[in-house]
Amino acid sequence: MDIDYFTRLWSEGKPAEPSGKSFWDNRADEFNKLVSQGSPDQRIRKIVQFLSQKGIFTQNSSVLDIGCGPGRFAVEFAKQSTDVTGIDISDKMLDYAVKNAEAANLTNVSFKKLNWDEVNLDEYGWRKRFDLVTAINSPGIHDQITLEKMIDASKGYCFLSNFVDRTDSVQDIIRTEILKLKGIKFYSNTIYSIFNILWLTGYYPSITYVDTDREHVRTVEEACVYYGTLFATENNSGDEKDHLINSYLEEISINGFVTEKVQTKTAWIYWKV
Repeated sequence: MDIDYFTRLWSEGKPAEPSGKSFWDNRADEFNKLVSQGSPDQRIRKIVQFLSQKGIFTQNSSVLDIGCGPGRFAVEFAKQSTDVTGIDISDKMLDYAVKNAEAANLTNVSFKKLNWDEVNLDEYGWRKRFDLVTAINSPGIHDQITLEKMIDASKGYCFLSNFVDRTDSVQDIIRTEILKLKGIKFYSNTIYSIFNILWLTGYYPSITYVDTDREHVRTVEEACVYYGTLFATENNSGDEKDHLINSYLEEISINGFVTEKVQTKTAWIYWKV
């Protein structure tokens, strides 16, 4: 099996076009709720601690965060390093990121509206510019080309986090039983493919696996918006899809709230460039 094999495997189960700006704009409010200013949530704390213990992230690090969203990782990196740059395609995500950095009184972090696919490293002076380049559950790294560009931007380390397995008590039912959707989950072959591409390219990637259990509680109205947006790119009639989703959410709601339990197995993969 060669690099071409793992490149093809990586693409299986993914849509022909990645989710666009409007998709992530619509999810910005939900993502920003997870930002805990002043004291990072457990996942952020664990990743920063992990990177520090491995010597990958230090107080002298310059960091690029690809697909930074509302800036929860970029803000935490900036509290403990020299400078941080976060990029994202969503205006609304970036608006939150700027506000979260300002709320933390940080002046060493900047955010740019950029699509990683289209970034010219030489134009921005980013070739071998950063000590650490991260892509934490980011769709920005979705093929061999974007992975190689990530490597080219680093003069030290790369760190990538992605799901290996995930169970969502509500989302999974909507997908398989309500909307009758089939096919493998988009992340199924991601880490396996990335590891092998890196190995065959001559790098020595290391992987750590982390299990996480969490719970999300949303009002019925919030849940209808959230799941409607989540499945907006699927091949269903919009009105029919929304009706099916909303009816199911009303059915399982308790006192006007929908609770979802999420269990994930996440891989943290890092390598020295």
